[in-house]
Amino acid sequence: MKKLLIINASPRENGVCAEVLKQIKPYFIDCETKEYNVYKLDPLPCKACGYCEMHNGCANKDLDFFFLDLKEADYVAIISPMYNNFFPAPLKALMDRFQRFCSAKYLRGDSEPIGKQKSVGLVITSGTNARECANYMSNSVKQLFSPLGGELKARYYIPGTDSNNYTFNIVELEKFVHQIKK
Repeated sequence: MKKLLIINASPRENGVCAEVLKQIKPYFIDCETKEYNVYKLDPLPCKACGYCEMHNGCANKDLDFFFLDLKEADYVAIISPMYNNFFPAPLKALMDRFQRFCSAKYLRGDSEPIGKQKSVGLVITSGTNARECANYMSNSVKQLFSPLGGELKARYYIPGTDSNNYTFNIVELEKFVHQIKK
């Protein structure tokens, strides 16, 4: 059975990101799903201590269980609001902690530091139409996963959430799911 890892970067339990998650999950009914909310996960920041340059893992053990699920995942779906033109702080902290995998690959010679290949999808919601910022965020996720054997295959951008001037586009949603799964 394929495994899906969902990373929810919204603090709101009933916001737009939560609604997107409700819409996406039925398309992955054939997968074992693990879901993490970064606000509940509360990742410690990377301190550039150098531990991962010499050892497998991180000096901070708070994310060990998350990274185990990441290694086992076939698909990764990141659902995030845009805060001040980028990801919310807890997601940025989580992304910074991927340094352990870069150190494993580039300094210690591990050819597959995050296990098997990952198919990654990114949903971004934003209060205004900030497509350039969404493009930058997408490129950041692409840069995060590409060197580690992951590929950003799908993106779904939903602008206009502050003014309730947005729609859920079922065609875009189905395209998003199809691109992740192929």
